[in-house]
Amino acid sequence: MKYSSQGKQLSLDSFRSSLSSLSKSNRWVQLGDTLPWDEIERLYNHRLNNGKRGAGNKPARLIIGSLLIKHKMNLSDEETILAIQENPYMQYFVGLSEFTDRPVFDPTLFVTIRKRLGITDFNDMSVSLLNIQVERAKIKAEEQVTDKDGSPPGPLPGSGSDTEFTDSHGRLHKGSLKVDATCADAEVRYPTDIDLLHDGCKIINRYIHKLCERFFLAPPVTHYKASRSAYLEVIKLKKRSKKVIKRGKSLLLTYLIRDLRSFINLIAVNGTQLFDSLNRYERKVAIAIIKMYYQQLQMFKDGTHTCADRIVSIFQSHIRPIVRGKSKSPTEFGAKIGASIVEGYTFIDHHSWDAYNESTDLALQIELYHKRFGFLPAKIYADKIYMCKENRKLMKEMEIEAMGKPLGRPPKETKTQEYQSKMAEAVGERNEIEATLGTGKRIYRANDIRAKLPETADCWTAMCYFVKNVMKFLKERLRALFIGMQFIDNLGNSSRINLTMPRFAC
Repeated sequence: MKYSSQGKQLSLDSFRSSLSSLSKSNRWVQLGDTLPWDEIERLYNHRLNNGKRGAGNKPARLIIGSLLIKHKMNLSDEETILAIQENPYMQYFVGLSEFTDRPVFDPTLFVTIRKRLGITDFNDMSVSLLNIQVERAKIKAEEQVTDKDGSPPGPLPGSGSDTEFTDSHGRLHKGSLKVDATCADAEVRYPTDIDLLHDGCKIINRYIHKLCERFFLAPPVTHYKASRSAYLEVIKLKKRSKKVIKRGKSLLLTYLIRDLRSFINLIAVNGTQLFDSLNRYERKVAIAIIKMYYQQLQMFKDGTHTCADRIVSIFQSHIRPIVRGKSKSPTEFGAKIGASIVEGYTFIDHHSWDAYNESTDLALQIELYHKRFGFLPAKIYADKIYMCKENRKLMKEMEIEAMGKPLGRPPKETKTQEYQSKMAEAVGERNEIEATLGTGKRIYRANDIRAKLPETADCWTAMCYFVKNVMKFLKERLRALFIGMQFIDNLGNSSRINLTMPRFAC
């Protein structure tokens, strides 16, 4: 392309145009033309209650599309709006008809959206994507009657190739279910007792001076400077002995309870309106500091490091330590989720801030599978913790095949080659969910949940895996198109051969 110098600076108005002329090969254009926006709109509007009163809502394509861009590109709320504002392809993806340099909406709306949408909504959207993929595969299979050899075509991606049967109770079984559990790590500092106590002293001291300034009261004596000195004496040491840490914790516990008493006395003497003047978040943090103090005091007296419902962050008091036993990080801090995979699509079946035994999820996951698809799974792939006696009894009653090693000691006699191949295949199939959870954390940042509220963190987690499902949907769509084009090309080649061969014979 040849460029020439301009006599004057071009204005932005000269670039304004319709988005219909954008390249169809762009990923955002392809994704915008592929997703079932009507079904997503129906599921999104189902959560709203503004049919008779209130302002009209923004289109679901604009809202869900913005969330997809945010988590696909790993952007903050503000950066997402700026990226859409600057990129015409993203504006086409979210449903705009022409380019605009204005923000599509205020970034604070993301918080409202995360409060509005939940895990169930994104699971329903993923089900709609999977159903559309299966229906398209059936249509493709019907169109391709025979290939050039005269044999029927093989199954297309997403059509489901697992055994389908009806059990003795007349229940339909179809497809496979792969289950596992993981932790969605929250973005918090690694918790230590010293850091927690120091944060408590700092925040309570800040609240005391804030209330005194607001209501023109004489500030009481506080001990933050002394607690800061005690904290630095410990934290600046390269090697900290147990004796030094214990002495630092003792001092911080003393200074914290003194400031807590001053804070409580200030409210008791001057009325509860002082406490009510704090916003909801500040009141929540103050209550968390009080609870954290008594937990730390009890652990200090008992000489332990564990207690029930232990607070690991006073700013996100709902987060609990989740012991996973991994070599890299034995303990993770966030929500524990039970996930399942069907035809490559990931669903979050259980989201809990408390640690629990994931084997109890299997009955719920089978029930949700039946609710979503209308039939029971034919096979279940899971690791050893799911294959306990209770779950095996449940699968036997439902006539579901358990794809895992049997309980008990290994037999003395060597198993047949067919049995060993079947077990190896089961392990290989189950690896899909291990890889999926790893992809969700590594690519879509499901191990860095930045939402601070419990009701918004579950939406953030669900969105990470929904984006993965959307990219899976797009990949399978393009793959089906490629297979269709290849089939047509092969059919054309065979027709040309049949037409030209008689000429050579003549």
